[in-house]
Parts: sequence; structure tokens; C-alpha cells
Amino acid sequence: MAKKNTKANIILVLALVVMFGARLLPGAGGLSADAVAVLGVFFGSLIMWIGISIDWPSMITLLALGLLPVFGFGPTFVGAFGNTTVAFLIFTFMLVYPLSKTNFVRRCTISFITNKIARKGPWHFICVLFAAVTFMGLFISPSVLFVAFMPFLEDIFQVLEVKKGGKTGNLMMMGTAFCISLSSGMTAIGHVWPTMAIGYYTAATGKDVNQFQYMAMGIPAGILLIILLILVFRFIYRPDDVNDICPEKAMSLRGTVPAADKKEKIILSVMLLTVLLWVAPSLVKGVLPDLYATVNGWSTAMPPLLGCVLLFIFQVDGERIMNFKEVTSKGVLWGSILMTAAATQLGSCLTNEEIGISSWLTSVLEPLTGNLPVIGLILFFMTWAVVETNFSSNIVTTTVVSAVALSVLTALPEGSVNVAVVVCMVGFAAGICNMTPAGQSTVNTVAIGSGWTDTKSMFVWGGVFAVMAILVLSFVAYPIGTLVM
Repeated sequence: MAKKNTKANIILVLALVVMFGARLLPGAGGLSADAVAVLGVFFGSLIMWIGISIDWPSMITLLALGLLPVFGFGPTFVGAFGNTTVAFLIFTFMLVYPLSKTNFVRRCTISFITNKIARKGPWHFICVLFAAVTFMGLFISPSVLFVAFMPFLEDIFQVLEVKKGGKTGNLMMMGTAFCISLSSGMTAIGHVWPTMAIGYYTAATGKDVNQFQYMAMGIPAGILLIILLILVFRFIYRPDDVNDICPEKAMSLRGTVPAADKKEKIILSVMLLTVLLWVAPSLVKGVLPDLYATVNGWSTAMPPLLGCVLLFIFQVDGERIMNFKEVTSKGVLWGSILMTAAATQLGSCLTNEEIGISSWLTSVLEPLTGNLPVIGLILFFMTWAVVETNFSSNIVTTTVVSAVALSVLTALPEGSVNVAVVVCMVGFAAGICNMTPAGQSTVNTVAIGSGWTDTKSMFVWGGVFAVMAILVLSFVAYPIGTLVM
């Protein structure tokens, strides 16, 4: 195995030298410098395909082509995948999968729930628990996170001696489900519906919304919603057995998870690099405009592509950190990918001016929306999105509501409403989906099936959470969004 890896590494280095060294050469023999660079990518790819494999090395080919100024990442991803959104989701699913195979979820949660603040009392513990799952949900798929977190949540219940059938266990299970679903709308990192909403807006207007802009709106709105949820649980739900919790007992969980090994540290470092490439350029836009323009021009799909390439290249104990066959069969949600691809094209068709559906929708909805002020329109679309996502697919909700919102709002006088913010809020609203099992099938059905909560509780308190979300999105998220988009 070691000999085989050494040979593959030598071939990889040779291929990279050919790929990236060719762009340093001047044009010759009637070929331009760009032509020589493309030939370098071609021959470097052949070396990898013949000497290593045809799967993950192809991602290096995409990376090399995207780094050529004559093409860029946008056209490269469109040519390879049809659109950037599909490429973004594939690479992000692949990048996050190795993290889910580590002890990161348990270790992160233990560090949260055993700190001094969490040990001050039952409600402090509950607040910190919700903060922990929300934090991890910012960059991990809700379905993956909830399934991975459930066994550990059961351990927490056992250590704290929380009883099934009690209001506290019900509260903690519902709150965990609500916060994990909510977190999928707070960022577009590895989350389908916010990514789709941004993609629809870009396809319809030609303008883009970057990760920093979305998070600048989504994270504050999400934090406010969690605070309101905790207040509702404490002063309206009022669990009578909450004081039976002794947070100090959670200290017994310390030491049950081994320290992060070299593999996990590399995975976390690559994840951090990816997030920095998404967020950092917007922070230096005013200071380093050229750097911002360059990195921002790489598209949101480039950072996770780079991260995947690094995890395929890096090795620990003679094995590459990421296995292509495993990650593509277990880590990528192909159903979501295919539906995203189809829904993105469908959304483009629905908003195509030559087709005429946009103008028809505008005329049909005009009696309903024509006399509404801007806040009325926002309330209308947020209510629609939140209600529908609780009874149907998150992706379908994002597709339908985004398409109609784009059709109606772009027909209004320019400047009367910030279309980008409203469409992004539709992606956020799709994560408020815990009233029924249909809203978020994996999270909701597993929560109800666990025996710690039930269908009635999820419907009632999920409904209360939905109403709060509509109000927060309309009166808090929208004003914040208009400042950054």
C-alpha cells in the first residue's frame, strides 16, 4: 500500500507541475499563452487519469481550468455541471461528509454543555445545548447532524436522568429539532434551500449574493428566533420538571471522547479555509478591492472544490483522508442534487420573460398584492413560504415561492422592494419546517419516533415557532438584509 501511494504521489506531483507550470510558459509555435496553459491542463489530466484514477483527479482538472483567467470558475462549472449551484452542493456535501465521520459532534457538544455557564442551572444548560446544535448546524446538513446527534442526546438524557413523558425531555427534543432545522436557513453552507434561493435570484437578475451577505442577515435572525423560542418554552410552556435537571452530572461525559487526532485536525483546518474563502473577501472589500474582486469571482463553488481536492490529496497513516467511492455513495444527497438541477432550470423557465408566466402571475396576483404596502408583500411571501414548507418539501417550497416572488417583485418600480433580500428570506423560511413529519422528514420523524416528543407537541409548538419566524423575517431580517445586499 505504501509503495502504491508513493507512486501515486509522484505521478500527482508530476501532473501538477505540468498543469500549473505550463501557464508560466509564453506562447510558441503559433499557440497563444492561453492555449499552452490549456494544453498543460490536458496533459496533466491525462497523467492523473492514467497513473492514479479517473474519479477525484478530475476535480483537480476543474480547479485548474477555473484558475485560468480566460475561463474562470463560473463558466467552468456551467460547462461541467449545467450551473454553479449544482456544483456547489456536490462539493459541499462531499467536503462535510468526512467531518460527520469524526467525533467532532460529540466533542463540540461536550465542550458546550460542560462549561461554567451551562452548569449554572437547568435553563442555562438548555440554552447552551440549543446553541451547540445550532452552531454545528451552520455548516452540517440538518438530516446528517440530527441522525448523528440523536444517540448522543440519548446519552445526555440518561446522564441527567431525564424521564420520557416529562415536559423537559419533550422541550429538549423539540428545541433540538427546531434549532437544527433553523440552522439550515441561517447559512448557505451545505444547505440546499438557501443555495437554491440565491441561485434563482442570480439566474433571474444576473446579480449574485455571497455567503457573507446571506449570513449577515441569516445569523442575527436565527439567534433572535432561538432567544424567543427559549422564552416561549420558559414562560409559556413552563416544564414542571425542569428543576430536576442537575447540569453538573454532564461533567461525567468529559473524557468519554478521545482528543482530536491528526485526521480530524486536517479536516477542521480545511473546513476553516473553505469558510474563510467564502466570508473573508467581503470583510476586506473596502480595503483590498482587487483581492475581493478576484476571490469573489471564483464563485461559491470554488472553495469547497479546493477543500475536496486537499482532502483527497492529504494522507494519514498511508490512506487518503477522503475516499471517493464512499463519499459519493454515502455523503452526497443525490436526490437533492437532481431535484436542485431540475428545479433551478424550472425556475428559470418560470421567470423567462418570453414565456410570459411572470407577467401572467403578476396580473393574477395584482388584486391581492396590488394594494399591499412593501411590508404587506413581505408578510405575504414569508407566510406562504413558512406554511408551505411545514406541509411539503423544503425544495419545492423554495422553488415555487421564489419563482412567484421574483415574478411579482421584479415587476414593481425599481427600488420599492429589495428583491434579493426577499428571495433569500424564502430560503431561510424553508428551514422553519417542524410542524408535521412532511416538513422535514428525517428530523421530524426521527424526533417523534424517539418517544421523547409527539406529533401534537411538534405541531402546536412548531406552529408557535413558525409564527415567530414570519414576524422576525418580516420585521427584523428584511431591514438587516437591505443593509448588506
